[in-house]
Amino acid sequence: WVRHNIPFPESDSDHMHRCAMCALLVTQPPDPRDDYIKPETCMFHPEKVDSTRLLKMAVTHDLCESLAGDVTPFCDPSLVNSKEEREEQAMRSIQKVVGDPLGEELFGLWREYEDQKTAEALLCKDIDKFEMVVQAYEYEKEYLLPRDKVAEADEEDAKPPVAESNDDENDTTGTKKRKVNDVRPDIRREPLRGFFVSTSSCMKSPLFRRLDGELRERRESMLKGKGWDVTDAEKQKYQRIA
Repeated sequence: WVRHNIPFPESDSDHMHRCAMCALLVTQPPDPRDDYIKPETCMFHPEKVDSTRLLKMAVTHDLCESLAGDVTPFCDPSLVNSKEEREEQAMRSIQKVVGDPLGEELFGLWREYEDQKTAEALLCKDIDKFEMVVQAYEYEKEYLLPRDKVAEADEEDAKPPVAESNDDENDTTGTKKRKVNDVRPDIRREPLRGFFVSTSSCMKSPLFRRLDGELRERRESMLKGKGWDVTDAEKQKYQRIA
């Protein structure tokens, strides 16, 4: 979010709290529009999911980032390559501070989420991605200018983020320079397309695949109202589960 110049961006805590709220949806009776009959989806039936464990996982799955930082694919390659190791070290440190048995449980929840083998872990990953696109939609709705108003924006405000060198040296004003590959279009001047492209086919569960599809339809209507289009790459890449 920071790389897109979004004002007051969502924190890890904000993200995990709303993920936990999304996890509560799994405690609801199954929606008749969601197909749990297929072999690849039956594990996600609400009656087969440990909703308490899912809730705990959702509210703690990014806890490691409090120490390891939020490393994305656009960060320094050395950070990306050491991401899992750093996060495991962070969770071990948190385990020591908290103390067992809670510390052991928190580490186990994180490990299960990272391994992506259980229904709860797969659901939590769906929730993680769904919350992200919900947040992206909300930022576009609030901050994205109508397309015909972009050219009329204030000249200074319309300037793209300043591209800075790849080192950590300060510029002549003493301001720390940003990485060139960190520059992204301002949220007011370009939809957050990348977030929707990267999640167009990642949902595994019927519930969140459906909710994601509904959100994308709502987003497309909102963007069209502002004069923006939606590319094919931003649309879901699988059949909606009806």
